[in-house]
Amino acid sequence: MKMTNRERAEIALQRKIPDRVPIFELLIDPSVRKGICKDCSYTEFAEKYNFDIVLTSTPSDNYRMEVVDEKARIYRDEWGVMRQFSDQTVSFPIKGPIQSESDLDTYTPPDPLDPYRFKGLIVLLEAFKGEKLVGMHVHDAFSYPSYLRGMDNLLMDIIENPELVHKLVRLSVDHSKALITKAHNLGAELFVFGDDYAGTTGPMMSPKHFREFFLPGMKEAVEHAKGLGAYAIKHTDGDISSILDMIISTGTDGIHPLDPEAGMDIREIKKRYADRLCVIGNIDTGKLLTESTPEAVEEEVRQMIVDLAPGGGYIIASANTIHSHVKPENYQAMLEAVMKYGWYRHLGTA
Repeated sequence: MKMTNRERAEIALQRKIPDRVPIFELLIDPSVRKGICKDCSYTEFAEKYNFDIVLTSTPSDNYRMEVVDEKARIYRDEWGVMRQFSDQTVSFPIKGPIQSESDLDTYTPPDPLDPYRFKGLIVLLEAFKGEKLVGMHVHDAFSYPSYLRGMDNLLMDIIENPELVHKLVRLSVDHSKALITKAHNLGAELFVFGDDYAGTTGPMMSPKHFREFFLPGMKEAVEHAKGLGAYAIKHTDGDISSILDMIISTGTDGIHPLDPEAGMDIREIKKRYADRLCVIGNIDTGKLLTESTPEAVEEEVRQMIVDLAPGGGYIIASANTIHSHVKPENYQAMLEAVMKYGWYRHLGTA
């Protein structure tokens, strides 16, 4: 029996077998979207290409910006973080407001319940509530502290001022939990926790320090979302093999994006954790989607589905985000290949 988009996504996140491999993407650069469908908004694109999960944009879009240097494209957000924009969708934090511990004593974070935070979510709910699984992209325990303090300072604080790190994590988790509660009350059924903990060579801190400083906050945020009845997906780039067991211990329903360029073997991870975790992603955004051909993309998607779809618990997505260097024709080929090969009746497993 054919499922709705929402049903299909839920079944996959429950590690069961849907009628088709669900489609999800963390972020799509507007230039790629418009290269495929010139006049499509995100909601129109998600409908046209049969997305099963729709998601609000990067969390930084939920906060107002004031101009600092228009020519240099530098802005200050409501957290007091200076951010610079480039040709990519997500701006880059360049300086935070917490330069010393005394700054934190007088610091007031943005109101998590401000209606501005939920403008993007409301658009998605009005378009897709009950039809697709509507999610909100949020943070857990690392991104806000790194923005407020600066990444280098925060990582040094782990050794030199651990109490400050704990305070910043506490502030961040409290903010996210309040935001999650309101978003869920509005109708969000999924939360994607977007803090990146690793680069291509491994985590940005030791597994010991990850366990001590950031895992408790991540677990608290995930458990809060799940306690409300929502689904949780943990996103983190990079090689997370040394901290993967800890991430899974939070109770997250899915892990994304399992980047092959960072050595993440999605096939092995599904084999090891199929009873605990839905695996999401792994379509290479480097050479494959930016330099290859639509035919090569189609074949990669076909093989990925053959290898990962059996038994359920797999959602297809890129191995990061659809950034501005992705060829529109390649991303279109990826989406069309899912509709061609992703039906379980063709795989003989449904």
